[in-house]
Amino acid sequence: MARTSKRNTTKQIPPSRSFHVGIYARLSVEGTMRKNESIDTQIAIAKQYIKEHPEMELYGCYTDIGRSGTNFRREGFECMMQDVRGKRIDCVIVKDLSRFGRNHIEAGNYIQKIFPFMGVRFIALTDGIDTFEMKSNTDEIVVNLKNLVNEMYASDIAAKVTSSRRCSQERGSYTGGIPPYGYQAEWIEGRRCLVVCPETSGIVRDIYGCYISGKSMGKIARDLYERGIHTPGVYRKTGHAYRQEGEALEQWTVGTVKLILTNPVYMGCLVQGTTDGEQYKIRSRQEMDNGGYCIRHGTHERLVSEDVFFQAAAMIEKGAVKYKNKDSISKRLPTEEDSYDGVLFCGVCQKKMARAANAKKLSTGDTVRHYGYHCPSSRRIDEWKCPVKSISMSRLDKLVKTALYQEFVLSELHPGRLVKEYERQAGEQKQKIIQKIVRYGKQQEGGKIRGSELYLKYHESSLSLEEYYHLKIENEKSVHEIAKKKEELQHRLSSMERETAEIGRLLCNLIKCDEKTRLTKDVIHTLIHRIDVYEGKRVKITFAFRRNDLLPQCETSISERG
Repeated sequence: MARTSKRNTTKQIPPSRSFHVGIYARLSVEGTMRKNESIDTQIAIAKQYIKEHPEMELYGCYTDIGRSGTNFRREGFECMMQDVRGKRIDCVIVKDLSRFGRNHIEAGNYIQKIFPFMGVRFIALTDGIDTFEMKSNTDEIVVNLKNLVNEMYASDIAAKVTSSRRCSQERGSYTGGIPPYGYQAEWIEGRRCLVVCPETSGIVRDIYGCYISGKSMGKIARDLYERGIHTPGVYRKTGHAYRQEGEALEQWTVGTVKLILTNPVYMGCLVQGTTDGEQYKIRSRQEMDNGGYCIRHGTHERLVSEDVFFQAAAMIEKGAVKYKNKDSISKRLPTEEDSYDGVLFCGVCQKKMARAANAKKLSTGDTVRHYGYHCPSSRRIDEWKCPVKSISMSRLDKLVKTALYQEFVLSELHPGRLVKEYERQAGEQKQKIIQKIVRYGKQQEGGKIRGSELYLKYHESSLSLEEYYHLKIENEKSVHEIAKKKEELQHRLSSMERETAEIGRLLCNLIKCDEKTRLTKDVIHTLIHRIDVYEGKRVKITFAFRRNDLLPQCETSISERG
């Protein structure tokens, strides 16, 4: 007797079976009212189908306006999938497969694997697809073919857009966004051309002249600030190349100066297409290889000659090689975790202290990293400059250990009591985290209900399209932030048991003032609220507990002078 494939059997729907339906509608382009009305059309068609099937009950409508179907990272879709995973929806209805998605692999994965595994019925109305009525392998092939056609359509559109942009680039048209500093963009004879900006072009020439004459990029940045010249970012906002009365002046950075010195646009050359989306499915950018570049010479007036540009490039390359050789040993060593990140601040300007590292080769032949901290504001050249402050990590560890030991001795804390008290506090923190997770879950549900209410108001003309879209984005942003906070708390809760045991062991070692005990980030953040560094390597330590007790965020402090 021949075997009968299970895939060829019809999935029977019990007569008493009822379905909670989620309607999904998507529109890839935000545009005219006519196009946005297609969202209403998609939902209306699905609702009419539900009316004709009494076993179905509408749970909610989920929409994505202005979202591409080539990937499934969409707010409305993710919201629907959360309800699917929560067993609140067991049937998904779309107008057609293209509204569900235009990536045939991911779409097929949802329709043929994820939804069946979760017991979810999927219906694409105009395509005549119902996963509970698929009778053979042929039906699955039809679904795959239609998804493939939808993806090919998206690919074809992307190719046409890319081709159109490439044609513009071949004609010497500037297809970028904001024009480079020193130029303006104007339409001339059907081409978007770069035109010399009278206000900023002279500044660009000065930067090249100063660098060629031997000034460092840091000195050039300081000179630009002292001359009252706005940075490119501030210039775009104010329209003023030089500081006007009442305007704040920001300092130039070495990075900004280097970008100007290495941009070939200033020698009359357009280099475009250096980055692009990874195929047509991914919106993030990536660097293209040299074969993908579009290079056109003489498309606009140059600000510097080719000789000057390449001379500057050679000087930059020479400096880069020198720096690379100097820093090669340091880069081969792995970077350790910054234990004081988030608790170490400058006592004057209140900014976070920045960590720096250097490598040293020992007589044994081993190479080790030495870490230190400094105030980044002390290197500024504007009115925000702060007095110079620095401290090595080894000295900071020694001060912290000494301060902790003194606090423990004065409070007469025994290891067992200290660990027990910490475990008690950890238990209380767990309960608080659980309460927050429950509260965030309720807020998520409320956000989903608000989303449905907003759409009903828009559908009933109580809200305009602009009002609906604005409120929808705000609500989705709020729900997303709540979900992120909830996920972070759940992750924190799952790791607290391990951390409690580890920190308990380290606390015992600290009480003994063991020099070999390493101050980990967990220990520092558990025991210390804040460390302020002042001139003369003087520090003030604010503990997260007070003597004879361990209470979080108390303002007991101690100072040590180096």
